Amino acid sequence: MKIKWTIASDIDGTLVGDRKALDRLTTRLREARAAGLIMLVLSTGRRLEQVIDGIAVEGLPEPDAVLCQVGTEIYLPPLQPTSIPMPAWRERLLQDYARDEAESFLEGIEGLVMQPKAFNTELKASCYLDSCDDPEAAASDIRRRVAPHADRYQVVWSSGRDLDILPAASGKGKAIRFLVEHLGLDTDHVVVAGDTGNDATMFEEFGRGVVVGNAQQELVVLAKSLGVERAFLARQAYAAGVEEGLEYFGVLEPSKSSV
Repeated sequence: MKIKWTIASDIDGTLVGDRKALDRLTTRLREARAAGLIMLVLSTGRRLEQVIDGIAVEGLPEPDAVLCQVGTEIYLPPLQPTSIPMPAWRERLLQDYARDEAESFLEGIEGLVMQPKAFNTELKASCYLDSCDDPEAAASDIRRRVAPHADRYQVVWSSGRDLDILPAASGKGKAIRFLVEHLGLDTDHVVVAGDTGNDATMFEEFGRGVVVGNAQQELVVLAKSLGVERAFLARQAYAAGVEEGLEYFGVLEPSKSSV
């Protein structure tokens, strides 16, 4: 049976947050995967080691692929701490990205703190802005600096704290599209789920998205601009909201509690 749906979900604040709801959704996704109906992609800002840990400790569902570091790395099973990112995606992104130049856009911003080295990679310059007097103004300043170089770089701003400068060709949405096309699956049958601004490109890239009930306002605003046909605003939070949205789009059958 050919896979009908690709589900691509963020982890923190989307799947994680309510363990009981996550366990219920994980069981349903496991059954759908076993039946060959879905491919599950975890799309996250985490490092691969943290995702592997989350599967073992936090109850995350076993995925068919993992997108790490905000869509700059793609991993396929078997998932191990020593796994290397998909070379074709890495090479594509490196063509137009210079780490030193990306970091130069962050110079002189008072209060800016660089994220730990593990989250600053050859394809990602990442910092915290929550110690700035006005984080939104600081983010806008960085956007202005990057704007003349938009063919090579993009700014991802989320949660009023986290800012990443990524390759223009990257991001969660474009990474998912690359993976789905690489595997020969239908890009019209992708459902994404998220809760913050760093999930925005997933909603912009595809026609079906689930915004969980606890989502940050930045993503809610985007969802409303896209319309109900493309972005479902779940009433429930975390994994329960993801389950609600997957039922809405017909990926999962309505559960007894929702009928």
